[in-house]
Amino acid sequence: MSEKPHILVVDDRENMVHLLQKVLRGDATVHTARSGAEALAALEAHALAVVVCDLRMPDMTGIDVLRASKRLSPAPAFILMTAYASVPTAIEAMREGAYDYITKPFEPESLRAVVLSALGQSAGAPSAPHGIAEPLEPVPGLLGRSAVMSQLGAQVQRVASSEATALILGETGTGKERIARAIHALSPRARERMIVVNCAAIPIELLESELFGYARGAFTGASRDRAGLFEEAHQGTLFLDEIGELRPSLQAKLTRAVEEKCIRRIGDSRERSVDVRLVAAIHRDLEAMVRAGTFREDLWYRLNVAVIRVPPLRERKEDLELLASHFLRERGAGNPSLPQVGISAAALEALTKYDWPGNVRQLRAAVERASIEAGKEPINVQHLPREVTTRAATELATSLTSMKWQEAIDFSRRDGGRRYLHAVLERFGGRIADAAAHAGVERESFYRLLRKYGVQPSGKSDESEE
Repeated sequence: MSEKPHILVVDDRENMVHLLQKVLRGDATVHTARSGAEALAALEAHALAVVVCDLRMPDMTGIDVLRASKRLSPAPAFILMTAYASVPTAIEAMREGAYDYITKPFEPESLRAVVLSALGQSAGAPSAPHGIAEPLEPVPGLLGRSAVMSQLGAQVQRVASSEATALILGETGTGKERIARAIHALSPRARERMIVVNCAAIPIELLESELFGYARGAFTGASRDRAGLFEEAHQGTLFLDEIGELRPSLQAKLTRAVEEKCIRRIGDSRERSVDVRLVAAIHRDLEAMVRAGTFREDLWYRLNVAVIRVPPLRERKEDLELLASHFLRERGAGNPSLPQVGISAAALEALTKYDWPGNVRQLRAAVERASIEAGKEPINVQHLPREVTTRAATELATSLTSMKWQEAIDFSRRDGGRRYLHAVLERFGGRIADAAAHAGVERESFYRLLRKYGVQPSGKSDESEE
């Protein structure tokens, strides 16, 4: 039996070291260090496959330990742990060669999944199977190589470096929260907390007390003072998702909080200063809401400072393969017993022809479902959800019937000439002469093609045509 791989866990907090040791000991031999100096000694003493290291330690940073690890041959895969959403040095870490970074607090199994994935990616491990594209993340959480995503990444970096209130626009499922987290991760506030509030998920009558807190005796059941989320996010970032759900009275209070940087708890006479960067998101047309009188114009002006529009998936279909491969990797990392499969060219073509009204969230669900259907095989068209393949088949038939047979040869070699012949026959109601003329071949040659690909003509025969 082969020896377990060796992993080093580095954190100056004893409880965190013990937790990770417990989570990972079934998969590897786990070494521990409580400081940067101890980590450097462990790097020299053991042949490590993976290092899991906290970013902030009293004697040195995780980046320092990362740089030291890269001088080893082979170098271990390096996973950084960061407080809250991440740190402004996330990009530097990736450029220095970090495999990944994990934000605190995290689910232990989530970190275990990343470690197991890293063990498969460490030096000497086989490369990814054919059909799975390598990811590229120029900004934390943003995945895509398309021109629109490159522009989005550059805009996120510009907005993050400022202190401006940010408004993120985009359809449901496009990843607006990921953009908000990237803004925070790259901002000067990254070492502080990021509080996420889904305004649509909290009952309207409770939302004000959640955001601004309350004083003891403010209402029945208020037995003590309670700070709201604005105070919890002091010196950090407050992300309000679906901000259009706020009622007008709460919009007015929010406007004052943004303008004056102070809040008043419900039932309290004292104002409290808060230093919070506000990031908001909405999938609806906010300008239309202002015109309709359902959203305050003064709050709109406060939000309309740094506006980021997240493109729908149908506007960046060149990223589909990368995204689908990424979701397959994530699924494999979460369950190492699952085979790491690829995606066929036909399946990718079907994915591309679909418009994805649910955007990236819908694509993730479709890929995960297809991987279950495929088992150990590469994902093919028959494994995809019905709503995807129905649209793809319709567009494919339209595309096919615009071709001559010779023009469709390359396509037919990949997906089978049977589909071309069926499409052309259907277009011409089974009339062989018309179908052959459209395909650009003699009628006798068309018959030979039908026999070759096992296609039975239906509708009018030669005899009936004559």
